[in-house]
Amino acid sequence: MIIQITTPQLELWQIEGTFSNQSHVHENEFQITIPLFGHCDFMLGNRPYSLGNGGGLVQHPRERHYFEMGPQAGVLIFKVNQDSWKELTGQENFEFDVRQKFDPGFMREKFRKWTNTLLAYDGVDRLAQEEVESQVLYYLRGTLIGNHKSVFDPAGKAHTLHSDPHLGKVLEYMHASFRNEIRVDDLASMALQSRYHFIRSFKVAMGVTPYQYVLLLRIEEAKRLLKGTGDSVTQISFGLGFSSVSQFQRAFFKGVGCTPKQFRNSGK
Repeated sequence: MIIQITTPQLELWQIEGTFSNQSHVHENEFQITIPLFGHCDFMLGNRPYSLGNGGGLVQHPRERHYFEMGPQAGVLIFKVNQDSWKELTGQENFEFDVRQKFDPGFMREKFRKWTNTLLAYDGVDRLAQEEVESQVLYYLRGTLIGNHKSVFDPAGKAHTLHSDPHLGKVLEYMHASFRNEIRVDDLASMALQSRYHFIRSFKVAMGVTPYQYVLLLRIEEAKRLLKGTGDSVTQISFGLGFSSVSQFQRAFFKGVGCTPKQFRNSGK
């Protein structure tokens, strides 16, 4: 079994069963390989590594490598663009330890959550995709051992939006534009923060992520339209910026506890 999801910032892989690849390099990507069960044999440069359950290995850009594993093994692989790390950490030069440690069960659950979100929106809703990218990068940054932690503290640099004079502009824009595609980079620019700091500080201030906040606005408007107009569910769905009727119905059910049709016919 092989699952691969690619976004502008990341590649996420889950591989289970017999697998091997050819010796190769990534010009501008870090690769983090994490066995979930069994073991895999990894060659990094001229040095062999045998990775067991919960072990991890970091390959830096331009390091030649390959790996192989048998039928009773499974791994997760994260490929991260080097420029994303620079933006996240604010550092030009940093290194991760080659050997790392992970909790396999915890990693499997985190990976499932991330991939389910990305598959649900299939790259159509860029704001949701960008939030997942940031979640993955922040998790890896906090978990990986390396020199990046001694230099950079995101909690110390992140602004709290409640005391930020730019919050009003951000919220005003979101309320005016929630029917359309919203990019987190645009919101972060208004807040004068990087994308990664903005998502975290927005959640601290508002209790939800930017994407969740946009969903709340869309669902509230959907409730108004369902009760106050004769617009069909399909018209409401696409008018509010959802990529499909099924995406709208899932979001509405999760937020309200019933389907749009049930809500329209109820006394709520």
